[in-house]
Amino acid sequence: QDAPGTHPVSAGLPRVSPALRGAPAPAQSKPGAGLSIPPAVRRSRAGKAKAKPQGAPGPAAPAAPAAPAAPAGQEVVAGVGVTQTTWTSMLVSAAGVVFAASLYVFGTQDGEDGPGPKERSMLLDHAKLLGSFLVIYGHFMYYNLTGEFTEMKTWLNGAQDIMWPAVHARGMVMMPLICFVSGVCSQGAVTGTRLRRFLINLVFPTMLWVFVAKPVIYDSMMTMSADTLYQRVNALWTLRAFHEEWYLQALVLWRGSTFMLWSNFHPAVSFVLMLGLSCLGGYHHFDQAEIAWMKLDEALGFLPYFAVGYVTPFKQVERLLPKPSFFPAVLILVWTIFAAPALFPTALPDGHGWYGCCGAEKSFLGVSGVEYSLFWTRRLAKVSCDVMPMLALVFLVLPRSATSVSWIGSETLHPYLFHILVLTWVNRGLELLPIPKVTSELGHVVVLLLHIPLVVLIQYVLASKIFRWIWKWCFEPGWLVDLVLAPEEKTARLPAALPPLAAPVPVQGGVGRVPVLNLQGISAGEYEGEVLASGKRTPETVASESNPRLVFAHRKQGSESSSFASTMRMSTVRSRGSSRWTPSQPIVGMKEARVYYPLLLPLFLVVTTMPLLTLAWMGPGTIVEILATIPPYLVFTPMVVAVLLTPGLLAYHSYRLGGTVEAPPAQHREGEPLTHVVVVVEYKEPVEVLERTVESIAAQTDVDSRPIVVMAAEARDPERHAAAAAMQTVAGDRIQRFIMTEHKLTEGETVGKHSNENAAMREIYRQLVEEEGLDPFEILVTIVDADSVMSRTYLSWAEASYKRQQDGRRLIYSGPINTYRNFGDGNILVQMMEIMRNNADIFYDPRQAYHPQSNYTLSLGLCAELGFWSVDSIPEDIHTAAKAMLNNYGSLTTMPIPPLISNDLVAGFSDRYVQAKRHQWAITEIAWYVALAEHQPLTFPGWAAAAAAEVARPGSFFNASAVLAGYIGSGWMTVYLVSHWATLPANVQMYFIAGVVAWLVSWATFWLCEAWVWSNLMPQFPIK
Repeated sequence: QDAPGTHPVSAGLPRVSPALRGAPAPAQSKPGAGLSIPPAVRRSRAGKAKAKPQGAPGPAAPAAPAAPAAPAGQEVVAGVGVTQTTWTSMLVSAAGVVFAASLYVFGTQDGEDGPGPKERSMLLDHAKLLGSFLVIYGHFMYYNLTGEFTEMKTWLNGAQDIMWPAVHARGMVMMPLICFVSGVCSQGAVTGTRLRRFLINLVFPTMLWVFVAKPVIYDSMMTMSADTLYQRVNALWTLRAFHEEWYLQALVLWRGSTFMLWSNFHPAVSFVLMLGLSCLGGYHHFDQAEIAWMKLDEALGFLPYFAVGYVTPFKQVERLLPKPSFFPAVLILVWTIFAAPALFPTALPDGHGWYGCCGAEKSFLGVSGVEYSLFWTRRLAKVSCDVMPMLALVFLVLPRSATSVSWIGSETLHPYLFHILVLTWVNRGLELLPIPKVTSELGHVVVLLLHIPLVVLIQYVLASKIFRWIWKWCFEPGWLVDLVLAPEEKTARLPAALPPLAAPVPVQGGVGRVPVLNLQGISAGEYEGEVLASGKRTPETVASESNPRLVFAHRKQGSESSSFASTMRMSTVRSRGSSRWTPSQPIVGMKEARVYYPLLLPLFLVVTTMPLLTLAWMGPGTIVEILATIPPYLVFTPMVVAVLLTPGLLAYHSYRLGGTVEAPPAQHREGEPLTHVVVVVEYKEPVEVLERTVESIAAQTDVDSRPIVVMAAEARDPERHAAAAAMQTVAGDRIQRFIMTEHKLTEGETVGKHSNENAAMREIYRQLVEEEGLDPFEILVTIVDADSVMSRTYLSWAEASYKRQQDGRRLIYSGPINTYRNFGDGNILVQMMEIMRNNADIFYDPRQAYHPQSNYTLSLGLCAELGFWSVDSIPEDIHTAAKAMLNNYGSLTTMPIPPLISNDLVAGFSDRYVQAKRHQWAITEIAWYVALAEHQPLTFPGWAAAAAAEVARPGSFFNASAVLAGYIGSGWMTVYLVSHWATLPANVQMYFIAGVVAWLVSWATFWLCEAWVWSNLMPQFPIK
């Protein structure tokens, strides 16, 4: 029982990793013969019995040799006798058939037989999710037990007594569950659409996988050998590349036979025929024949489990059985670990092969006569022993409602196919770490439990949208489908032609007459025109009074006679705010991205540690050897170029920032004046802070219109009215008007600046655009924090920047961040952190995309196009800029403007830590980009351009990972170089000295820039 494949019931586990499995057929007869395959790939299946000659399914006619000693409890009968195991098998088989018939009758008692759930079934997804988990976790244990992996030498040393029972119990549920689900999903009538999906979603992907992806890409990634890649590419080029994937190949056979054969019979007849085919097929060893590549042994071996799923009325059984509970799980464990092994002390034939393998070979090769003829009952007994706990687990234990991991259940193919690769890489990584040796049983249990979240993480990663997108060419081969689609099918995919325009009809509030589309019999003018006819403006219909509107009428579904009118404005005059195009679909929020949040921390650790593990694997000495081979000009040329460019960069920024204390030139502000709205977002701020902020707004100079001040308050702030009165008193008549909005948190919103300013700006849009008729693109909205002190020229510079652009309506204008107003309150660590953050933003790299921070300006029209602010995104500034980039096809949307807005730094260390945590929420933007790829109908170039800007953004997910790994790696190398200085090559010493000099020069430049900021820019602010 300590050897693999010898457990009485669950024998025949995968003998070796599918990626390491060797070819079962002779090299001369199998596709791909003649390849020089690495030893790791040439391994044969462990535990595979010696095969009898083809065509000799039973023992030889002469007297059989003496039977081996049977295990305790088994009756040995020679000749035509029947053993106790066979009698037990017949009884258990009969019980299993009765159970299956009862389940079918029970599920169809309301007259609904046939197909399973047509809509998405959470229970079915959870069953697939559990099957995927058992496969990955079981292979982790199995390959450690067989020596493929090395954790048995460290923290699982001596854990065989715990792991083997777990492996055997898992084997009774794992593949039966997966095959059962495959059968359920194969139910239903045969239609042309299903046949087409069968080809597109299964046959084509299987062919691409076994003939291209697995033998060439997957195997090369397993060995990480250039020789393997060369050999496999050569085999592909000569049409000899092949690597089996028995489950996909069996599924093609199962589902194909369903369409061609089993669907023509009553489900009960199909069930009996499939059982009979499997039982008879077990006598023949197909894996030795010329058709070994078809994996018929496995296809026939697991066919009964598929048959059970094919005839089970899944939806009806789910509805009739009681709600899931924990108690059946205890009974399942008792059955799989204790009862089933006691019932069958000797191994039963497993589905992974014919009767003469997988632990049952001794029993099969030692029988004859009636015992040989009845050996098929043992396969049925094995199926019965497996199916009953598996069905109990599905219908009585698994949850039936959606959970946070339910989505993985619909994407289990990739985890099934790629988990061995990931486990192999993880094992290689663990070999590099100093893992302690654990020998206690409690320690082994803890280690095994810790591997559960690892397996879940593997499922998350391999089922994620981005990983599936990488392999989309193989498993969603649309490119191949387009090659084989019939011409008439391609024609059917084209959109229908639009109907002709009807006669123009007048629209009140517009200019001239507007044509109305006559869609599907809707008469001209039959549309819901109250909004346009009354002149009422909404976020969907606002436009300049001088612009005509083109109205499209659409009939509503059902018996309603009204129709839905949407508008598309067409500009007739040159105007900055001439029209606003309403997107057909709003930009997805963070709700869709939240499913990827659990991946962020593990992925961050992986991305951060991989370079460090590579450094540890190579060793600092190897890095030194590589550095010694680099010519000096490749090292010093970039350094010299950087030194030469630095003065130019500083001159550019000093010129850009130096004149901002004064207003911009008058010619830059020519044209129609803009309306300025300054939004102060606050919650329980001290009144004196708000008074200082509104004073800086009211003191703005060189703007043609006084600003509108909006106090965006929270309804839960009891002091909001008193604060608003104080702000109005300070501002007086220096502002156009004062508006206070109150935000009440609603379902789906998160607490913070983002949800508050979203509510405020929707209210401002309602007042200024819908009620007063102002052009939203002639309104500049400036978002400031409650403690912001604006430069007196900020609004004038923002307006000048807007008007200087060829089209400034859809840009964001952002000045440098500055937190020096109360600089003296901070401790030295907080001060240094703020100095570095402000310096990086003031003297930004103009070659990279710029991003706003805290305070920024944009048009009210762009706000509306973006759907205002996302109510569940904490880093609202970064997220708004990202949405604007997507709105502009990934272009550079945020424009740096020179004037500063000075804010307070957070003085206390603990409060600064809380603020830093809030800032780090910006790494969730990477999850949002993944959600965009899945849910938003974007073209790839636009999405890729915006995503690339996010990857390069300081503070982004990958940037933070690279910075952290860089600090650790550079510190490590510095310690090594200093400690081994005497043995370093001369050129490496020279490179190190040059690097130190460059580092010192960069710090000197840093402090020079700070001195310039304090002497030239900060005197305009009341610095503490």
